[in-house]
Amino acid sequence: MSLNTKNMTQGGQVIKYMISMFMQITNIVVYWALIISASSFFAYLFLSMKWVYIKHAFLYIYIKYIYAGLMIKMPSNQVDLSKIYQFNWTDSKGQVFTLSRTYQEILTDNYFIQCFLLLKKNALYGWGIASFAFLFIVLAVFAYLGRQGKKQRNNDQIGGRYLADSVSEVNQLLRKAGTLSHLKIGDLHIVKNSEIQNIGLHGTVGTGKSTVINGFLAQVRKDNKRAVVYDKGNNFIPLFYREDKDVILNPMDARCPRWDLWEECRDRMDLENFANPLLPESKNGDPFWTLSARSLFVSTAEIMRSDPKRSIKKLLNNLLSISLEHLHAYIKDTDAANLVEGSIEKTAMTIRGVLSAYARSLRLCEGLDEQPGRKFSIREWIHTGGDSWIFLSSDGRLHESIKPLITAWLNVAMQNVLSLKPNLDRRIWTILDELNSLHKLPLILEYLSEARKFGGVTLVGLQSFSQLENNYETKAARAIWDLLNTTAYFRAPSGEVSEWVQNELGEIRHMKFRDQYSYGVDTIRDGVNFSKEETREKIVSYSDIQNLNDLECFVSLLGDCPVVKVKLKRKEYPVIAEGKIERDLAAILDPTLEKKLSDADGRTDAFISSIFGGGMEPNLKISATTENIITNDNLVVDTDTGEILSEYQHVDKYTESNINVHRNRNHELEI
Repeated sequence: MSLNTKNMTQGGQVIKYMISMFMQITNIVVYWALIISASSFFAYLFLSMKWVYIKHAFLYIYIKYIYAGLMIKMPSNQVDLSKIYQFNWTDSKGQVFTLSRTYQEILTDNYFIQCFLLLKKNALYGWGIASFAFLFIVLAVFAYLGRQGKKQRNNDQIGGRYLADSVSEVNQLLRKAGTLSHLKIGDLHIVKNSEIQNIGLHGTVGTGKSTVINGFLAQVRKDNKRAVVYDKGNNFIPLFYREDKDVILNPMDARCPRWDLWEECRDRMDLENFANPLLPESKNGDPFWTLSARSLFVSTAEIMRSDPKRSIKKLLNNLLSISLEHLHAYIKDTDAANLVEGSIEKTAMTIRGVLSAYARSLRLCEGLDEQPGRKFSIREWIHTGGDSWIFLSSDGRLHESIKPLITAWLNVAMQNVLSLKPNLDRRIWTILDELNSLHKLPLILEYLSEARKFGGVTLVGLQSFSQLENNYETKAARAIWDLLNTTAYFRAPSGEVSEWVQNELGEIRHMKFRDQYSYGVDTIRDGVNFSKEETREKIVSYSDIQNLNDLECFVSLLGDCPVVKVKLKRKEYPVIAEGKIERDLAAILDPTLEKKLSDADGRTDAFISSIFGGGMEPNLKISATTENIITNDNLVVDTDTGEILSEYQHVDKYTESNINVHRNRNHELEI
């Protein structure tokens, strides 16, 4: 309750003005409604009875209730019921007769009594029709005026998008346009065939992204389409994995098939594409070390292609364990041979150290080539067809160990989808929930933009766009998100991220309604002014995004569709498989190789420590003389003596990964 006089005065004046205006409109409406309803009464009466019957009925009423009724109040000798009433009568043959009746006879004449009863009956019906007409007119006019008032108060959209009132409204728009897809986010249907233009899910932990993904996967399974599912945490395998039908690519899982590197990579180009994500470049480091490690990996693996006893174990032994002299002899006449020259032993050891940091994820694949059954490759799976799925799984315990391998496998899958014949009716889904938990996928931008021609569908899930920017840098991250044409935004607690979501959902341009009340002591000053002015506003405020509950999201569909708020329902799926069946690596990994790799790592660490006083330095640079190494402080260090020679001037760009090191230590590198 507010006893503030200013508030009371303002409220009273506004209410008084609104009531007076309402009564004014009501009086006008009721006045015309009465006229129309009275007209309808008489119109019904004259349409349902002949005029002669109406006249005689009213004569009967006059004589009985008015003229004869006076006898009660007046002396009987003053009321004369013997008066004669003459009238014409037309029989069924059309002959006209003149008849006469006294007032007394009229009161008892059956003809006049029937005319009265007929008038009474029709008058009752007419009154009902008139009452209905009155109420209908009043309500219809009030409803019309209400709609017109609401329409006048509505903001007229002149551009941009708008927030739909309900999911059913958007579904109806899609159905009317003939673009309703059977694929849904909750109860919201997406635009038909828009899945090939990619889907994005954004929201903090536990908000409902997995619920949406489960819904899509259930629909994909129902459609008998293929899918490559990145399953960090083994969340989707228990719900969708079919034994003897689907594939789990995880060297830590006992169900992992007999994957073969050389079946996957049929030539040197395939090996180079496989090495790119397997050995990713560091963000701030000199690319020489990564490029050299890739070159060494590719050359060694390519030579082993012709080895009938080739295996992952033998590849790792050659790369990381055997002496530099033997490795150089093994890869002689290749581009990488100069990288393991005996004259640049220290540089070669550093390259091996970089290679060891990532390529050791292949170590977990030891023994896969010894399993029974035919060899498996993603390449063959992509080109074969069918409706099986591939699950690329990991868990928190060993995710970092196999992350390079999973990233490489996903890159191979994308590469092979892009090599298919164009087919817009094909569907191969790629589910990348928590994309930021992987290394950079070199092909992701090309895949998102080109895969639709080959039936590729990509769903990307992120907890925060900032994570994508951190992994792919700002421009690439924005390019990735810009290629996701159907997006769902769940809660974003951060103000900065929620403002980004607000901008992504867009804005509306409209003529915004404004009203202004005025009042004064004289009623002549009372009034209200209406106006509309062009305004640009965000469809959803960032605080609305912060306040979303779990299982609530704003969805932006492809094309000219409004943004809509969707409330999801968590669905329980039956568990049909184990999330992970641990593979006994202790019984598989070769202890001799493990010891050799450990000793090799120890020698590399000892060398780096002798130069830098610490462990592996991720940002080492190669100098213009092959026997020098450059620290993060841009100091040139002689690898033989550890002496600081000079300050390093950084080379702007390395244009090729094919690096030839000359034996003369004073010669420059060819890059």
